Amino acid sequence: MKGLLLKDAYQMWSYTRWIILASVAMMLMGTFFMKEGSNFFMLYGGLMLGILPMTLLAYDQNGRFSAYCAALPVTKEQIVGGKYLIGLCGMVLAELLSMAALAAAQLLWSTVTVQLTVATLLQVAMLTLLGNIILLPLAYRLGYQKARYAYYLCIGLLASLMGFFVSSGDSALDSILPAHGSLLLLVVVLAAALALYALSWRLSVAWYGKAEQ
Repeated sequence: MKGLLLKDAYQMWSYTRWIILASVAMMLMGTFFMKEGSNFFMLYGGLMLGILPMTLLAYDQNGRFSAYCAALPVTKEQIVGGKYLIGLCGMVLAELLSMAALAAAQLLWSTVTVQLTVATLLQVAMLTLLGNIILLPLAYRLGYQKARYAYYLCIGLLASLMGFFVSSGDSALDSILPAHGSLLLLVVVLAAALALYALSWRLSVAWYGKAEQ
């Protein structure tokens, strides 16, 4: 298991550094846009970090890494679980970057409330998990080449949704952020997302090795 994670770490360093750098840039931009109460760029930065497992899986499938795994002393639960752990690490990194950006925004702008800060952190966490919940099982069942179309669709829908809330101004944003009940709802949704993440992992394990060629 450690070897699989180390392999993924080397791949991220070699091939996906631009994703992390782009996410950092998005978070920095988000610091300034928080002056207007908009957390679009912070959410988008979290969304980008959420694609790390799919990107690594694409490299594995294109390189037929599963053929090498068959000779390794690892189970399919460990092979699949490595990608899901990377997804959780992406969420933690997104949260740390968001915390730093939001702390700076709170020092710069009086419009950044504690409530907006908490809601943004919860939304970032959910966005980093959402794509993997849906797409990793599809990639293991259909192969990355076919699953990527669903990936593009999800990215387009999420980007459109975030763009709608930004363009609609405070009224649309306030509908999901202001009340304490809304924050409680976001916590419940995040807990549900983590539960779905675990179920997604089990589904991916069941479908591992069944990708259409």
